[in-house]
Amino acid sequence: MNANKLTQKSIEAIQRAQSLAASNNNTTVEQAHLLYSLVSQNEGLIPSLLKKLGAEPNMVAEDAMTAIRGLAKMAGGSPESYASPQLGAALDAAEQRAANMRDEYVSVEHLLLGLIDKADGTVKPIFKKYGITEAGFLAVLKEVRRGRPVTGDDPESTYDVLKKYGQDLVELAREQKLDPVIGRDDEIRNVIRILSRKTKNNPCLIGEPGVGKTAIA
Repeated sequence: MNANKLTQKSIEAIQRAQSLAASNNNTTVEQAHLLYSLVSQNEGLIPSLLKKLGAEPNMVAEDAMTAIRGLAKMAGGSPESYASPQLGAALDAAEQRAANMRDEYVSVEHLLLGLIDKADGTVKPIFKKYGITEAGFLAVLKEVRRGRPVTGDDPESTYDVLKKYGQDLVELAREQKLDPVIGRDDEIRNVIRILSRKTKNNPCLIGEPGVGKTAIA
């Protein structure tokens, strides 16, 4: 695999897998190490996609760690661990997947697809247990990527930007998580009037922080 074609998050995941293997005195870096690294990335794409699939990332990570604990260990520790043939096959599959999707870089989604495609005896039961399939993963990935190819080394930061930096007030209202609005009748009435126009129906709420703009919305 060409390391220059890995995204920042992919490099981070592979490096963490290597560190995980070393800290557990494993003789080789296995698929379970990479799976754990991918599903436990803070604010990463893979945990978000797994949630969309109905799989809890923390539970997947726990099962991956259980698999890691059962791997062969080297007495006295291993100064440097190398990728096993099974992990190498998954990385090659990830690179091929990126090429087939016409992506310029191998991102974390390609790494997980490589693991699904070449799953060994340690990660295959985990995928089966949580219903993680190629078809299901590709479906939620398509929803997030919206047809955008990977052309840079940090594509993950561009996915689900609205969800990452904004709030879905409609969803919060459905879940009854919004506080009641008091004393903003005139402003709310004006917003509704503007929204009801046939043209120029985009209200803009301006004011200092804390004056109630979000409450009106």
